[in-house]
Amino acid sequence: MITAIRRLFGSTIGKVLALGFVVLVGLAFALGDVTGNANFGGVGGANAARVGNTDIGVGELRDRVKQAYDQARQQQPTLTMAAFVESGGLDQVLDQLVEGAAFDQFASDLGFGVSKRLIDGRIADLPVFAGVSGKFDQTRFETFLRQNGISEAQLRRDIRQQLLAEQLASPVGTMPAISPAIAQPYAALLMEQRRGQATFIPASPFAPAADPGDAVLKKYLSQHTAQFTVPERRVIQYALFDRAAVPVPAVTDAEIAKVYKDNAAQFAASETRRFAQVIAPDQATANAIATKVRAGTPLTTAAQAAGLSAATTGDLTQSSYAATTSAAVAKAAFAAKSGDVLGPTQTGLGWAIARVENVTPKPARSLADASEEIRTELAKNKANEAIVDYYNALQDAVNGGASIQEVAADRKLTLSETPALLANGQAPGQPGFALPPELAPMVAQAFQSDGEGDGHLATLVENEKFAVYSVKSIVAAAPPPFAQIRPNLLAEWRFAEGQKVARDKARAIVKTVESGKSLADAVRTAGPNIGGVQPIGGTRAELGQNGQPVPPELALLFSMAQGSVKTLEIPGNRGWMVIALDEVRRPDPKSIEPGRVAAIARPLASAFGSELVDQLAAEAKRRANVKINKDLVEQLRRELTGATQAAE
Repeated sequence: MITAIRRLFGSTIGKVLALGFVVLVGLAFALGDVTGNANFGGVGGANAARVGNTDIGVGELRDRVKQAYDQARQQQPTLTMAAFVESGGLDQVLDQLVEGAAFDQFASDLGFGVSKRLIDGRIADLPVFAGVSGKFDQTRFETFLRQNGISEAQLRRDIRQQLLAEQLASPVGTMPAISPAIAQPYAALLMEQRRGQATFIPASPFAPAADPGDAVLKKYLSQHTAQFTVPERRVIQYALFDRAAVPVPAVTDAEIAKVYKDNAAQFAASETRRFAQVIAPDQATANAIATKVRAGTPLTTAAQAAGLSAATTGDLTQSSYAATTSAAVAKAAFAAKSGDVLGPTQTGLGWAIARVENVTPKPARSLADASEEIRTELAKNKANEAIVDYYNALQDAVNGGASIQEVAADRKLTLSETPALLANGQAPGQPGFALPPELAPMVAQAFQSDGEGDGHLATLVENEKFAVYSVKSIVAAAPPPFAQIRPNLLAEWRFAEGQKVARDKARAIVKTVESGKSLADAVRTAGPNIGGVQPIGGTRAELGQNGQPVPPELALLFSMAQGSVKTLEIPGNRGWMVIALDEVRRPDPKSIEPGRVAAIARPLASAFGSELVDQLAAEAKRRANVKINKDLVEQLRRELTGATQAAE
């Protein structure tokens, strides 16, 4: 669930960036108000950690977690804050903050520095601050900082950390190559074969049939709140409009006449010509080709005889032909007759010989002839201008504080309302509801806006259909009413109780095997409702092939000691497995083919680089004497997951 955070650590460069804890602005990882000791309700006014001479306030940590959560939710819209924190989001962000501060001090102590000019350059290079010209735009920069609650000093501090990390960690983490001697043991490890056995103890046969009563189920709910929490929902009021709703002024005869007059050259008589031509490297060759062509040899044949090739242009006007040659050459070419040979003429590429292949005259068009074409084009332009003006007028209205009801009434638009929706458009509790697909962009945009009541515009179909909307209400993430989810609670409680019995049976089987009996014998003595014993195994290289997830039982098998037996819990209270490792075969590293070793050495370079960066970060934290206030961190964890209410 925290893939968006963990991606930052997927490569050596990712680790370097994480060390500096720079939330990449270009990826819209919006930074919040980092106030350190600010108090925003709940835990506040205290430090979650001290890194050397730097304090990490609980307010800062809370804000950073919320920002990371918002980023992760863009990839997984139904993710709740409780699930995010329980999956490691809080710990990951705290570690990033600690490493960033530690690495900053470590690099500074070693004499590394970052100039203001270098930071300026990095800011100017960020795409999010580019204007329509593609260059840095100060207004866009200031708007972005204001909208995301970032001060310029805070942004510069984070970029400084990134640059320091790049200076020190990038060279350390960049390994150009790994020697065969280092790669041989890893190649042998990948070729290692393991054989073992596994049995599955399901939880369902041991689940109690009795109903334990509301008190027990409510206690279970309090202990598993995140499992039953419905993510944040939003009720959206909206009105649709498209081109059909926008009046378009009629095209007048006077407007047509003006366009005709202003573009007289476009409607005057003209012609286009097509040419066959070849470029020779020198004048002597060009003269020889021109002589042959004038004597009747096709231009293509004459060019081939000289080791060259001829090309044929499309239909060109005189001005377009002049753009590829010169005005004088084009004038002569359009004065010649069809079939005439032109040149040789010296150009920037060499000596050109051309032949007039075709002449297509275009007669003059009168106002009456051109009226329909002009009328169609003017109508199209007026329709485009009308929808733009209409859209801008609505935007001005909502920016000026007009409510969605006022906008709809003023423009005679039909106001509609959605049920309480999740970010993916589903409506919990209303299985028959289906969001019209065209409204998906509006819903996605509505979940990115802050607060209730403010009007916004969303584009549904580019240049065609739009929506003006507001978030009417926000339903915070919370479990549904107890009575509504009681059947599901009862089912999950039963599975959880059955899981305890399955766990005890799995542990008993392990003890029996450790006493000297085989896994099959241990399973038989454990009683009924237990699966049979199945062989498992393979080579380590087969794990995760083709990007497939590694089965948990195989992952455990390849982390065990030979002859050992382990238990493995199946997620979701669905049972337990017992894994026994019988045999491990690993080839002699020196016997492996050089080609296979070389193939292993290439990807090992990045892995070694990542390990060195990890060690560098660990040394930075050791020197900084990091101190974590575990009580405050746990208090914040409970606040974010809803286990305790934030103080007023």
